[in-house]
Amino acid sequence: MPNSILSLLFLMAIGQGLFLAAALLLSGQPAVRGANRLLAALLLVCAAIIGHAWLGANGLYLAYPHSALAVATLGLLAGPLLYLYLGSMLFDRPLGRRQLVHIAPFAIATLALLPFYLQPAEAKLAWMLGRTGPPWYLAVAAVAKLAFFLGYIRASHLLVKKIDAGPLVHGLRRLLIVWLVGGVLSVAALAMEFADVPMAISADAVGALALLCFVYATAFLAIRLPLGYRPQPEPMPKPRYANSLMPEEARSGFLAKLTHSMEQRELYRNGELKLDELAAELAMTGHELSQLINEACGVNFQDYLNRYRVEALKLSLLSPANADATILDLAMAAGFASKSALNRAFKKHTGMTPSEFRRAESSFATQSGG
Repeated sequence: MPNSILSLLFLMAIGQGLFLAAALLLSGQPAVRGANRLLAALLLVCAAIIGHAWLGANGLYLAYPHSALAVATLGLLAGPLLYLYLGSMLFDRPLGRRQLVHIAPFAIATLALLPFYLQPAEAKLAWMLGRTGPPWYLAVAAVAKLAFFLGYIRASHLLVKKIDAGPLVHGLRRLLIVWLVGGVLSVAALAMEFADVPMAISADAVGALALLCFVYATAFLAIRLPLGYRPQPEPMPKPRYANSLMPEEARSGFLAKLTHSMEQRELYRNGELKLDELAAELAMTGHELSQLINEACGVNFQDYLNRYRVEALKLSLLSPANADATILDLAMAAGFASKSALNRAFKKHTGMTPSEFRRAESSFATQSGG
């Protein structure tokens, strides 16, 4: 990619990032002011890193000696700011002292480099001219920063997964995909640079292009949704018996319906059956069904299902018609979703694995026949 095109793209992204940051900081929505400030800070970090890459694309590092290592620690801010923004926007988490621990790696790294930052321009220029390539410790730091960043992407993904689908959530998931792809490409570019593989642009430029994509993806999201938008969680249905024992008459009726759903309808054979889904079948809430199973059967929901699944599998294993069938096929038909779940539940309820059970029953049948 010609440097002039790359330079133009970087300049446009810097302008877009600064514009968005200003719009977020000037937003008059008190409910999301904290979240907007965090996103604005993230966009300013992106603009600074892209600006540093713009200097490199135009060969201007030596003309501006103070650019040396100027953004070296900013990579430690991107992941935490994204994570804190999501926590504030989606869960209204305040930015208190506990949250500031996420900024600690950036602060420590910046303090460590402070003696270098305080040097005069002449000393920084001499440092740059005295090196033919980046020092080894910067290469190690770059790998550490990328690992740190990808860890925060994972944590951010887990945060977003806690919220049900909605316009903002869908948009944020797309932003996370942009971050993840950018991080992977940056790792690949860094690896190629270490291996002396010829590249059209530097690894720093690849990283800046990834940030450029994030800036424009954020702009696209801002166009589709107001900057002050926050998803409103749907109110959870209040359990009828949340603070008291279920009346005996209601308890008996629900228990009969539950037993029928298991023994007659065999709903346990659905390997993806969830507590709320079964509760809806019985006209109950998930809390009420969980309470009923705990009180009436003395087990949790999963163990309750596994009891039926184990008994169904035992019958299948004992049937001569299934002599040629694999245990896993029979287990899946009984409702087990995986081999590990099968072995764990079967051994818990019978004291042996399905294979041991089948061999034992086969040996017993042979001896009885003899």
